[in-house]
Amino acid sequence: MNAPNPTSIEPLAQRGLRFAALGLQAVLVTLLLLLLGLTAWPTPVYDQLQALMYGIHPSVPSWILCFGLGLALFLVALGVFLASWRLQVRSWWRIVLGYVALGVVLAYLAHDEAAIRHPLTMEEISPVFPGAEESFNVLMRYGKAHPLAQKFKAPEFKPPYPSSWGNPDASGPWRETITARRAEIEAHWAELAPVRAWWAELNAFDRIGDLTPAREDAELIAFQVFRTMSQHGVAIASLQALDGRGDDAIDTLLPILQVGRKLQPYSRTLVRAMIGVVIERMSLKTASFILDNSAVSPAARARLAAALQGGDPEAGARHLLSTEYAFQLGAVGGKRLGELWAEFGSGGVHPWLQRAFNAVSPFIYNPRATLNLYGDLYVDLQDLVGRRQLEQMDPRMKKFEQDVRPSFKNFFGKLFVSTAVPAYSKVCQSYWTNQDLRAALLARVTKP
Repeated sequence: MNAPNPTSIEPLAQRGLRFAALGLQAVLVTLLLLLLGLTAWPTPVYDQLQALMYGIHPSVPSWILCFGLGLALFLVALGVFLASWRLQVRSWWRIVLGYVALGVVLAYLAHDEAAIRHPLTMEEISPVFPGAEESFNVLMRYGKAHPLAQKFKAPEFKPPYPSSWGNPDASGPWRETITARRAEIEAHWAELAPVRAWWAELNAFDRIGDLTPAREDAELIAFQVFRTMSQHGVAIASLQALDGRGDDAIDTLLPILQVGRKLQPYSRTLVRAMIGVVIERMSLKTASFILDNSAVSPAARARLAAALQGGDPEAGARHLLSTEYAFQLGAVGGKRLGELWAEFGSGGVHPWLQRAFNAVSPFIYNPRATLNLYGDLYVDLQDLVGRRQLEQMDPRMKKFEQDVRPSFKNFFGKLFVSTAVPAYSKVCQSYWTNQDLRAALLARVTKP
């Protein structure tokens, strides 16, 4: 009788390769299970990831979050590996089938939309014109990073801070406020002489260009300077009106109104446009206050009328929203998730996490699909605000909230886009309120 052949033993190298292949497969399955878990139960883990991505201090420290998540992934991956080994999935043909299935899932996750549906550049919404660079350079003397802006301090009022300050509404205590604080306001106005000279130089341009690049770190204008100058300007004009100097009041007000209006048409940022809207609103209310409280000559009325004319309200409304979309296309387009996290969040603190995000970016972030979520929203909102159907904006935003709910595909794209849309209803309402005020005021000053 012949002795049975001894059971063949798989070489150690081959066993190691099989072990590694099955281990990697377990890790991939675990990561997909994590993605599914976040989709099914986004809170509070979803909120923690959102806070981490945007550099907001999460309620749980980031190192605890990362350690806990890493430990959980390790334990789940170990469980998947042991289960696969016990169920005989370690055979090569089963391992290959497993990788084929994973490849199909990963290809589905990485598949992006073919193109940007609504391409738009900053140059399209704000073209460069003769004098654009010069006017922009004058404007940015008070950019946030400029020494003039950093050294600027608004003149302080003695306590208590004046009520209704900067809000020249006929129904409010504006007259009482400026009368009681006349000495301080006039002293502040004298103190603001350098800013007033800069403002006059800026207003000498018939248009104010904007060359702001589409970058998250792009320098913006310093809001405090514009707020201080415009608030004091309308206060001085109002005091002149109460003194019976209507023409002087109009001449003081006109540069404030004109700069506010000039900031808007060529704006490349929503910040600059809204500063212009706010200044215009104060100026329009102040003009009505002047007309109500003083005699204004026909020549001064004509100067005010000229400053109120021009502009296409519908085009201006559409431009207001196009700035934000064009900026997002320029700032976000072509970047991987780790790069976005580094730019918009606190990525410099965790460079290893940036690299990890970049590595898995194609499977959890589809750039064109994400930007198309933006684009579809902005095109619809532009149409609504242009036709002044403001009541339909909130329902469209509700639909957008549904579109960006966490999902298995493009999970981090929706996470990123869900917090990047401002409250446009109030912005657009402010814009159209200005148009009504301007139309009514123009009719008033041109009435025979």
